[in-house]
This record gives sequence, structure tokens and C-alpha cells, in this order.
Amino acid sequence: MNDPRSILEPIGGYVLDLVAKLRNRQFVPHSLTKLHNMKTCRDMAGATTAVEIGSYKGVTTKRMSRLFKKVISVEIDEALYRQASQRCAGRKNVELLLGDGSKLLPEIATRVNKALIFLDGHFSGGITGQGDEPEPVLKELDLIQANLDRFCAVIVDDFRLFGVEPGWPRKAEVMEKLEDVLPAPEWIHGVLNDQFIAVRKRTAK
Repeated sequence: MNDPRSILEPIGGYVLDLVAKLRNRQFVPHSLTKLHNMKTCRDMAGATTAVEIGSYKGVTTKRMSRLFKKVISVEIDEALYRQASQRCAGRKNVELLLGDGSKLLPEIATRVNKALIFLDGHFSGGITGQGDEPEPVLKELDLIQANLDRFCAVIVDDFRLFGVEPGWPRKAEVMEKLEDVLPAPEWIHGVLNDQFIAVRKRTAK
């Protein structure tokens, strides 16, 4: 039986985000608010598959499994990978991989089509895992560019931390890279609810 708190807490966070928006207050979005971003991008781009770099404990991974036909998620930290695997047990459309997302991405790209990719594989303190770089998003965007026909939406999480955390690129660098790798007018760019977002127009080939 589900713990009622596990259901009510994310809903409560989402409600708090809505209140903050209505009052024009700055806030760090809760997980369901960010998931709403993902659903919007999915619908705009027609994405059927999701690739997640940075599973953490698998909470977002499990939620994505309800939005997409297939979810491939990568976690570099073995303990977190085990937690994510346990949480997503029974989700037949979820594939969890242990390793460095920036190194596994080229192989993953060969197996997906019409994919939304969620880049959240950065070190942000606590028990989060870390690869060769604290924040490898610029490298990951280069890898996406090399396999651009496989992806139709890109989300980079934790906008507020870029240019703040040690080893993270500046916000302007990430936006410039997004615009270079995912050029307009074929791609639409923006920042919403603490996330960099790029979506391929559905009319584009």
C-alpha cells in the first residue's frame, strides 16, 4: 500500500509553486512542476521516448514512465542506481543503466527516435554522483548534435545553478550552445520553471 505522504507531498509542492507564480514570487520549482514542463515538451515535439541523464533515486524516472512509451535512464552512482532500480521495479518500459551518461549517450542515441532528453546528470552536492566534470552539459549537447535526428526535445535542469556552482558553465554559455546546436527556426528555445528548454517544431523534418 502506498504511503499517503508519498502521494500528497509532491502535490503539495506543485500547489505551492502555483501560489508562488500567482504572487509573482521567485521559487525553486518542485518535481511535479518540472514534470509538467516535460509533458508540455512531449506534446509540442511529439516525443515517444525519454532519455534521462541522472536518475538519482528514480522518482522522476518512474513518473516519466507514465508519460512515454520507453524511458532510458542513466545514473553514475552505484548506490543511487540501486535505489532507482528498486523504485522502478515492475516498470517494463524503463531501462536503467549504470555509468557516465556523457559516455553512454552515443550508444543510447542509436537506439532511440523521437526522443526527449532530460539532462540532469550533474553534481549538486549531497549524495549526487559526479563524472569527469561537475556539469557536463556542453559536452552532452555536442553529443546530441552528432545524433540530432534522434531527438526532438532537450531539457536541461537546474537553471538557477549555472554560473553559481563550481565547475558549472555560465547560463549564457548554455543558452549560446543550445542555440548553436539546436538552431532556430527549426528549434524553439526558452527558460521555464528553472529549466533550459529546446523543442523541435513538429512541422520541421
